[in-house]
Amino acid sequence: MAGRSVVVPAEVKRVATMGSVPPLNSLLFAVGASDRLVSGLPPRFGQNPRWTFQKVFAPQLADAALIETQSREPDLEAIIALEPDVILTTYPAMADAVARIGVPVVVIEWQEPDDVKTAMELIGGLLGKEKEAAAYVDYFDRTLARVSAISQSLAHTEKPRVLYFEPETISQPHLIAEWWIRQAGGVSVSDDGRSQEVLSFNIEQVLAWNPDIILVPQLKDVEKVFGNPLLKDVRAVVTRRVFPLPVVAHTWGNRTAEQPLTVLWAARTINPEVFGEIDLKAEVKRFYATIFAHPLDDETVAAILDPMTEPPY
Repeated sequence: MAGRSVVVPAEVKRVATMGSVPPLNSLLFAVGASDRLVSGLPPRFGQNPRWTFQKVFAPQLADAALIETQSREPDLEAIIALEPDVILTTYPAMADAVARIGVPVVVIEWQEPDDVKTAMELIGGLLGKEKEAAAYVDYFDRTLARVSAISQSLAHTEKPRVLYFEPETISQPHLIAEWWIRQAGGVSVSDDGRSQEVLSFNIEQVLAWNPDIILVPQLKDVEKVFGNPLLKDVRAVVTRRVFPLPVVAHTWGNRTAEQPLTVLWAARTINPEVFGEIDLKAEVKRFYATIFAHPLDDETVAAILDPMTEPPY
């Protein structure tokens, strides 16, 4: 990916990740290669309970070496000591910095929604996990086709108007949210055809949009929305339809191998009557048991889907 040629060992047993670490790790979880991860979670993730499940899926991450500095640059000495067979990153600049020490770095491009399928196929080939990668791609396509068959039957005027945003920064933080809202049968009020990752706006714009539903990255953001007197007349606030995204390997609203679950969750949340046939608990249990090869019990699944609960579950 990213137009780069990289020579890697015939057998890749030790994989390190840099930059967007939780999303990259989720790709390995999805092909049953969590045991090959040898680099730890940067403190911004590892010391935050929101990413507790990273260590559930790959327990060795709790004590694994860090390969990024506090300024989020590659720690070349730590990388040399770790001896990874390959490093995965989403940042070409990081790959260029590591190139000088001779460690192969694969840059994963993850801009468009379908890029996760390409990334999965690449990682499947890299790790000898082609069968698992193909199973993921098949699940991805079948899940989206199932939801699209219903959402495409809705008239535009029947689709709820949805805003995904961070109330602290007053921004829509991830371009990919425009996609999963649309896939789930909603109309994203911030979808202006932009290409940049983050869209910043102001409270006045939120009032003008007056969304039916507000989705936010985490539970504390729900409290910020309801606690802001300037937003008290927004339709989503009046009707109490403000919901946080679940988080397991990563926040479902961001880039993650869990994207199919994001679409299913959003469909049930945005259009509960239309998508009432979706058994979300069963879908979540099936995904982690079959795709991540890590079964979750009923209590954990219920906690994941409970909008008033956050990790650790």
